[in-house]
Amino acid sequence: MKTDEYLHLLSKTISNRKKRNEICMEIKDHIIDQKEAYIKMGYSKDDAEEAAIKDMGDPKVAGEMLDYVHPPNIDWIQVIALITITLTLQLAKKLLELNGSDFLAIAPIDILRILGVFLTVYAIIWMGVEKYSDLPFFYGRSQSGGSNANGVFICSLGIVMMSHSFIQTIILICVFAPIIIIELSIIEFRRIKKEQKFLWQHGIATENFDYKGKGLFNDDIKTVYCEDGLIKNGDPLIIVRIDGFDLIVKKVELV
Repeated sequence: MKTDEYLHLLSKTISNRKKRNEICMEIKDHIIDQKEAYIKMGYSKDDAEEAAIKDMGDPKVAGEMLDYVHPPNIDWIQVIALITITLTLQLAKKLLELNGSDFLAIAPIDILRILGVFLTVYAIIWMGVEKYSDLPFFYGRSQSGGSNANGVFICSLGIVMMSHSFIQTIILICVFAPIIIIELSIIEFRRIKKEQKFLWQHGIATENFDYKGKGLFNDDIKTVYCEDGLIKNGDPLIIVRIDGFDLIVKKVELV
């Protein structure tokens, strides 16, 4: 087994995408150091690499242990932002009311609450879309599927429109924050399962494409995306990562 193959098998079991590359680089450095030590002992390069990899243990077992130490992170930034923005908007609303502003003059309270419910439901759906597309917390129109309106901001606005006191605001935050955490966790769990199934799979291109096309993987045709130039029908492919839920491939260079 070669170093790259070992790292591929190990990385498939590491769910935390933010830590995966860092962990694999550390393991690779350990393998290189161990390989150099064996070479000094008189091993050939191939034998030294094989012995160094063997010292690392079974890649799946090692990966599972590392996955336990570095579990996937919950998107706390979404929850923290929701609490901060909602309370800030509610405070600003109360200060404006103390200065004489009358929000009920804009629309009756029932209409405001109905609009608030609509915005909040829409925001929760949109946050799921953001997570599914793996968009960063701050994103703009230049990014695929993006706009300048983040789901958290919309949800905060909806909560403020539904509530007319700080107590009501806090209650609604306590209701919607767990819903958002559960929603994002389910989507991330599904992404992890897809990564573990498809990451580093080899396949063959079934058509010519330079961005989006089709590939055959384990007798199954999949839509894939390429970021490194033209791929021709019949070219060998390997899935190198998952972007959102899209399979990103590159052409395997034949030696």
